[in-house]
Amino acid sequence: MADPQPICDDSLPPVNHPPLSIPTPTPATTSSSLITLQVGSSRFITTATTLSGSPVLAAKINNNWVSSERQPNGSYHLDADPDTFAHVLRFLRDGIYPLAYDARSGHDFVLYAAVRQLADFLLVEKLVVWLREKRYLKAVCVETSAKVVEQDNEYLGFGVGEIDDAGTKTMYYPSWRTVQRYMCPVGNQAHNGHPVRCGRHCRRAQRGGADRYEDCLIMSTLVLKEKVVFDERVCVEEW
Repeated sequence: MADPQPICDDSLPPVNHPPLSIPTPTPATTSSSLITLQVGSSRFITTATTLSGSPVLAAKINNNWVSSERQPNGSYHLDADPDTFAHVLRFLRDGIYPLAYDARSGHDFVLYAAVRQLADFLLVEKLVVWLREKRYLKAVCVETSAKVVEQDNEYLGFGVGEIDDAGTKTMYYPSWRTVQRYMCPVGNQAHNGHPVRCGRHCRRAQRGGADRYEDCLIMSTLVLKEKVVFDERVCVEEW
């Protein structure tokens, strides 16, 4: 018996199978993944680990964000002020609380309010509490000293002077007052106001008379110094 032959009918059209399509998996966002945020006109490059300190941003990461927030350049849009967001991001990254203080104008309370509002929106609770309790007031201490300087006619200035490199601010408050001033018997200007400077020559000219005093106007200046002392421990979060 002969072996069976395969049936081959050349009249049947060939079957064209479509190519097998294998979907490319989207890589999951890992803790070390770099994430670019477009906040206003500024771009911030950070990691998922840093942003996980905000439950709102962490939820966006876990959901791979939404398509409407994805920008053509691969960044993600966040509708916020970039300068304000920089303070929130610094806290999430380094645990540094914002301190906006100037020796001339003091604390920037408007900035504190803006950072607190954004931190509240992003649910960064520790930052919100720190700002709400105004702990930044404990980070700066102003030490004040005062002395009176009397000069014959030297004007030291009025109001705020220069602030030195150490952050010490000097303020001058001058006023005139009348004093009894010792006058040298021989008219030596270097001796006026200083009886101990008069020697024998001056005393002989005095001829045993009493010391002579005259009413004189002098400038009395109250000099106030304010030194800013910063306690950095208040501005650092202990993780």
